[in-house]
Amino acid sequence: MTVTVSDPLATARSLSGLIVSEAERTESEGTLSPAVVDAFRKTGLFGLLIPAELGGAEADAVTTLAVFEELSRADASTGWTLLANTTTSGFAGAFCGDAAVEAMFGAARPPVHAGMLGPRGRARPVNGGYEVSGSYSFGSGSAHADWIGAGTMVMAGDAPVMTPSGLPEMRVAFLPRDAVRFLGNWDVLGLVGTGSYDYAVDDVFVADDFTFPLVGARLRRGGPVYRLGVLGLTSIGHCGFALGVGRRALEEIARAAPAKVRMSSLTPVADDPLFRHDFSFQEAALQGARAYAFEVFGRAMGVAGKGQEPDAELAQRLRQATTYATRVAADVVRSAYGWLGTDGIRPGVLQRCLRDMETASQHIFVDGSTFTAAAPVLLESYTGAAGT
Repeated sequence: MTVTVSDPLATARSLSGLIVSEAERTESEGTLSPAVVDAFRKTGLFGLLIPAELGGAEADAVTTLAVFEELSRADASTGWTLLANTTTSGFAGAFCGDAAVEAMFGAARPPVHAGMLGPRGRARPVNGGYEVSGSYSFGSGSAHADWIGAGTMVMAGDAPVMTPSGLPEMRVAFLPRDAVRFLGNWDVLGLVGTGSYDYAVDDVFVADDFTFPLVGARLRRGGPVYRLGVLGLTSIGHCGFALGVGRRALEEIARAAPAKVRMSSLTPVADDPLFRHDFSFQEAALQGARAYAFEVFGRAMGVAGKGQEPDAELAQRLRQATTYATRVAADVVRSAYGWLGTDGIRPGVLQRCLRDMETASQHIFVDGSTFTAAAPVLLESYTGAAGT
């Protein structure tokens, strides 16, 4: 397999016009338009996070963050879909066994992976692997995927197998798409174009090489970026998505404000002092969240480049920055939408941004518990500094 993309961010920018023009079709069809899928295949962007030794781009965290931001700015559903596909393909390439990699990555073009990797299913150990079953939701990007991931809890009888850490053993299994039963059921408020279908796995044998542990996965191939681990790599996608949608909302209201005159006023929204204050505040908040995100992910790449994994504080800061960017972007989008007045209740880009951002904010990965979990190590970093 070979991937020709040498500058992923420039490639993403070159596709922005196509993605914008295809956004309504992506939404109406409930999944990426064929033209966008074809463009991602031809440019190699589906291989963004595939290890270089497998022919992928193996982009670093900062570059990947910027790519997801750019694509999500063009269209939220498109950005979300690519982050789901490329991150999942990265997991498969970095953490699965050699036999699985030969089967999945041996074709001329980059394979596309998708699926719900949270432990919604069950894996029963059998000779040579696992018997996997379960019902799954939110398989973003699965309509054009070659391989489908299924998160499982390893079971001994009716009880989960426990690890020495005290947590249940959780494994991700990859199956060819024809081994999965798709159920559809993607009728939702936002991120409509992501094709996040429900699907089921019915007692399918999965060889051990096609699985990896969800917690503490061993790096089998690839360079520094994969030392961020499953949670760190997932953070890149959610963070870049939020920054991109927030940026698009600011662009849309900036274009609309000079011509928008609300019934309670005789002057355009752009001349309203309250709007100017609100826009400046929200723009600063998004810029601040963006600067923090790029700083933290850049720091994580610096650590990974030395052959180390992020320590507990840095790992929590990756999650904190991601949830914070999501919260800030949601506020930015709500503010921009509010200034559009009743124009916003009709179909349009800002309405879509609002629906998409509100939907993304419901994801468990950016739940408020992220901040709660981060607090102990963050508090320690402050109290430790005070004592030196």
